[in-house]
This record gives sequence, structure tokens and C-alpha cells, in this order.
Amino acid sequence: MKTYLECIPCFIRQSLEAARMATDDEAIHEEIIKDVMKYLQSISFSNSPPEISREVHNIIKIKSNSSDPYKKVKDQSNKMAENLYPRLKELIEESDDSLLMAIKLSIVGNVIDFGTSNRFNVEDMLDKAINQDFNDNAYPQFKESLTRAKTILYLADNTGEIFFDKPLLEELVKRNKKITYVIKANPIINDATIDDAKFAGIDKLAKILEGDKGQNKSTPGILLKYASNEFLDLFNSVDMVISKGQGNYESLNESSRKIFFLLMVKCPLVARDMGTELARLVLEVKE
Repeated sequence: MKTYLECIPCFIRQSLEAARMATDDEAIHEEIIKDVMKYLQSISFSNSPPEISREVHNIIKIKSNSSDPYKKVKDQSNKMAENLYPRLKELIEESDDSLLMAIKLSIVGNVIDFGTSNRFNVEDMLDKAINQDFNDNAYPQFKESLTRAKTILYLADNTGEIFFDKPLLEELVKRNKKITYVIKANPIINDATIDDAKFAGIDKLAKILEGDKGQNKSTPGILLKYASNEFLDLFNSVDMVISKGQGNYESLNESSRKIFFLLMVKCPLVARDMGTELARLVLEVKE
């Protein structure tokens, strides 16, 4: 997905938010915004938003001398989601279709995102998820692919959200699937890293892989040109790829690989690209 003019104010808003998380020094806030605006003047709009974010957040880290400006809110998200996890399990146990409910709840977790201007209440979305249906035949396709699949590559998104992924991973493990769970090698916005995945106990369900291992800065989404050889080998060889979140959609929606995208639509541009509306739980397959 390419970058649009409407993305520019979003990058600037996000930069100021991250700068204020990193430091209370208003002079540094000003420096960061000026440097980000200078960088944005030189971008190619053919690049995806995650690629632009990669550089924007590197500027913020360098200028603020903070390796992880979102650390505090990431820890808060993890603790909040950990407390909700028993309720997620109850919802699945009470449902008529445990796999379908697990997918819905995994998508609800995608509301935990500090990379977008639209923020949603997790509790409200849990109530909505129970009754919302998916638009098309993506779920039957998901079930069909899952029946045939032995190996699955699961692309994670945000901290906190990983506790919402966990019930779906447990459903996959029940079906004897071999899962590789992909996180970021470096902190970027509130994306999950290896410490977050281990905190949620994902390492007991799947192999954890840093998708961009070897890179010194990460992207909010997997860009194949920055991916490790191990990731690329798996991406091209596994039976099924499940991708969480907008960043991964923006990075991989033009890939020739069949991918099941699970996300909450939080950006009007993504909604337009997908032909849906904001605050929609989306399961979409791209072939």
C-alpha cells in the first residue's frame, strides 16, 4: 500500500506523541518535529507508510536518546491484556464455534495501537465482536486452508494484542499445527518484541522469530526487503500465513503470497483500500 498525502499529518502527530513519551524537554520536541518534517519533504509516496514510519521513529529515538519511547504504554497494555485473558478464554468456551470466536477476539486485540489517530475501547469492541459477522467467504477459506496446513507463519502486531492472539494460537495447537510467531527485532511504536511474546507465554505455543533479525531498526509491519533469510524461507514455504494488524497489511497486501489478514480497520485510507468501513473486524484473504 502506498503512502498518501493524508498520511503526512498522521506522521507528525505520531512524532509529537512519541517525543512527549520519550522526554519532557520541549526543546527536543521541537527539534524532533522539525527533523521529521524535513525528512517528510524527501519521501517517495510510492513507499508504504511502514517504510516511512521506520525512518520517522529512528529520528525520534536518536533525537530523544530513547531506545523505546513507548515502553511505559507497552507495559501497561501487556498488563491490561493479561487481566482480560481469562475473559477471552470464557468467551471461547461459551461459543458455538471456538475457532471463529478466537479469530474475532484476536482481531479485537488489534485496537491496542498507538500508531493510529483513531483509538477504540477494548471492552466495547469485545461486546461488538460477539455479534459481528465477517463480510464474505474468508472464514470458510480460512478453515479450508487450516485443514490442509501443517505449518503456519503468524505475523504478530502490538504488545497487549499478543494476549488476544494467544487463544487463537491455542486453537491452532489443538489442531496439531506447527507455528512460528513473528515479532520485531527492535522496538518500533508499540509493536511486540521477544520480551513481550515471552511475557505472554507465546514461547510455550510457538517458535518465536524476529522477522527482521540483523536490522538495527524495525518497521511497523514486515517489509520483505528488510526481512531475515530465515523469515523469507518460511514465508515462501509454510502452508499458511496469518498476518495481524494494519502495518502488516500495508506492507504485504501487494505480495503474491496467499495471506490471511486479520485486523481492525482504524485508518480511513486502509478502509478505502479494503473497501470497508472504520472500526470493522476484518478477515480478508489475498492471493
